[in-house]
Amino acid sequence: MTVIDRLRAALPSAEEPAHTSPWGPGWRRAALIGALTALVSAALVVVPVVLAWDAAPLDGTERADAVRLGAALWLLLGGAHVSAGPATITLTPLLGTAVLVVLARYGAREAMVRVRTDGGYWAGTLPRDLAGAVGAWWAGYALGTGAVWAVAHSGALVPRPWTVLVPAFLVPVAGLWLALAPVARDDPDVLGPRLVPVLPDVVRRGLGPGLAGVALLVVLGTLVIGVAVLLAWPQVAAVQDGLTADRTDVLVLALAQVAALPNLALWVVSLMGGPGFTVVGGAVVSWDGVESGLLPLVPVLGALPQPGPYPVPAALGGLAVLVGAGVWVGRRAVATVARLSRLRTKLAVATCACATTSLAVGALDLLGGGSAGQFRLAAVGAPAGRLALSVFLALLVGAVGYVLRDAWRLRR
Repeated sequence: MTVIDRLRAALPSAEEPAHTSPWGPGWRRAALIGALTALVSAALVVVPVVLAWDAAPLDGTERADAVRLGAALWLLLGGAHVSAGPATITLTPLLGTAVLVVLARYGAREAMVRVRTDGGYWAGTLPRDLAGAVGAWWAGYALGTGAVWAVAHSGALVPRPWTVLVPAFLVPVAGLWLALAPVARDDPDVLGPRLVPVLPDVVRRGLGPGLAGVALLVVLGTLVIGVAVLLAWPQVAAVQDGLTADRTDVLVLALAQVAALPNLALWVVSLMGGPGFTVVGGAVVSWDGVESGLLPLVPVLGALPQPGPYPVPAALGGLAVLVGAGVWVGRRAVATVARLSRLRTKLAVATCACATTSLAVGALDLLGGGSAGQFRLAAVGAPAGRLALSVFLALLVGAVGYVLRDAWRLRR
């Protein structure tokens, strides 16, 4: 045997691939990353809860109880419902949910690294190797979610078993979608025919501007909250001073308010559109007026309007903000079609964009609203159906106005 023959025998050939580690790119590695993604994500909630307990332990509780509480809170952030005795909590802090989705996105992207994308599609969805890695990652994430539920189910907050499917399904699917989106943009052939939705052209063009409109409304609602807190700072500070809590409890309460900021922003958007929102039973803020009640000791609630008739200038100003947002959405929608397209086409795309925004806002309110306890806390937040309808009508007025003005400018 010559030296060349020995080298050929030692080096891998195309017919005899080199031995690879079982934990290399593939379904095993993806499943491990999926489980670790869920567990690391849960640890980001459990660890602060345990640290808060260490700083101020409650009588009659142990550190294991804090771990169970943190596990239940992680499931709540993912959309699960939890029970505390006879009370059920379904209020999901949307910013916390968004953080979990971002973490899932990074985990899914890592699971797809160096996975082959050639070959045939599996069931018309993804290339077989990629589909195997994605499915294994999802299974690993679901297994990690099940482990977190096993820890939490014997704690003070008991997750409802059937609702655990939401963090096991919704969060990883959203993360996978965010991870696959840039891959599909670079190589559209990665997505099989069953993953490419067949939508009318006007609907497809309106999706992007509509989703951008959701982000705009959340930002506008957040800005209104910031202004309201500044204007009512003495009341907010008085609520904060009235809390007999140490620094750890104050920090936990502050983080909870930040995590629920998008929820509060949707309440503000609902107030702009007219339906308003319910803080607790008997305490409603809408165009019909402001009804007060015994409120929870949450500092941001000190910025609520004073009881009495709702000011007409404030109602008109809020409605004008929504109409202005509709102008912005309509402008982005019109930019997706040719400049000399027919007026009917532009109106259809703008209408689809407004419908996308309103439906997404309603879906977010359904996910983030609900019950924060029992009795007077059994129903809080904005009415999702009326919120979506009012947002759609206000946005449509602004979007149609922009489209008509654009058509008039073209004819000059």
